[in-house]
Amino acid sequence: MFARRALQAARPLARSFSVQPVARKDFIQELYIKELKAYKPTSTPSAAGAVKSYSTPSAPKAPEVPSADQLAKELAEYDSATVASDSSAPSASASAEDADNLGADEYLKLVEADVVVEKKH
Repeated sequence: MFARRALQAARPLARSFSVQPVARKDFIQELYIKELKAYKPTSTPSAAGAVKSYSTPSAPKAPEVPSADQLAKELAEYDSATVASDSSAPSASASAEDADNLGADEYLKLVEADVVVEKKH
């Protein structure tokens, strides 16, 4: 039995298997690599004229604090200024005071009435 096994082990196999895969060519990959190798980049023009040199901005000026005399003068001018009064303001306040003294029916009529806006020229 031992001799038979040794004889079988020494005999070559009738069928042999290839370890290397079949060489297949990938035409797309070869074409891509060929084009990559043939590519010559074109030089771009210099951007030296298109870029401005950086300079730091100037420091801001400190605000000026007015003196006491200037403040007093401005306050005096403000106090002496007259306020322009509007002629329609007293009539609006008068109608509002009249509305407080009206009864419910008169108040509703006053509210539902059309608003008359005076045109100023």
